[in-house]
Amino acid sequence: MISEEFTVTGTPEVEVRIASGRVEIIEGDPGLVAVEVETKDPDFIVEQRGNLVFVSSDRNSGWLSRGSAFVTVRMPSGGEARVSTASARIDCEPHMGRIEVKTASGDVEVESAEIVTIKTASGDVGLGDATKAVRVATASGDIFVRGGSEGSLGCNTASGEVHIERCSGALDVNTVSGNVYVRRFTGSQANFKSMSGSIDLGIPEGTRIDLDASILSGKLRTPPTKQPSVPVERHMTVKAKLVSGDLAIDRLEA
Repeated sequence: MISEEFTVTGTPEVEVRIASGRVEIIEGDPGLVAVEVETKDPDFIVEQRGNLVFVSSDRNSGWLSRGSAFVTVRMPSGGEARVSTASARIDCEPHMGRIEVKTASGDVEVESAEIVTIKTASGDVGLGDATKAVRVATASGDIFVRGGSEGSLGCNTASGEVHIERCSGALDVNTVSGNVYVRRFTGSQANFKSMSGSIDLGIPEGTRIDLDASILSGKLRTPPTKQPSVPVERHMTVKAKLVSGDLAIDRLEA
């Protein structure tokens, strides 16, 4: 067991690099970054480099050949984290100023962040709230935005599904065969591209839509034209290019 505690000033930064195992980031005391590691790697690194705390099985560029490790990081909210793994699960609890994750098959859960960048092959991605920008790319893993995105939100997936609770910023979703579900969208522009996946988009009453949809063999369903029950409060553009998937737009209560 490795256990270290570091004093930091300004914005705390953490970089974690392991092959497999688990990475857990939880909220800690202001000005302190505490790290605990369970590993059999005798060369495992835990060290401070200014405001950066470096946690890695990297030694002579052979970090991917090392064994598994279970890493727990306690750090104050508002910090930055970079995590690189092959198959480790990653959980991040505190509100982060920025978090970047690269993993092959590990699941990723981020509770809250301003800027999020996640790349994974087959792992699922779960995100609570994001305030500025989100970029998520996965091959076969599903993407869940359970809270909401206030800034730009970009999702790319091959066969995984995309579930977005709400988004008030620019939305850009590309998928091959995965379905896309956006429960509530209030942003100014949404772009969708899909080969065979269907898209369900919910928009509140009081929204004027400029729709540009190209669908080869799928179906298009839009809300019936009627006298609006509430005044027009927003104007949005929806662009969609689908080959065989359906596009359904539902109007929600304001």
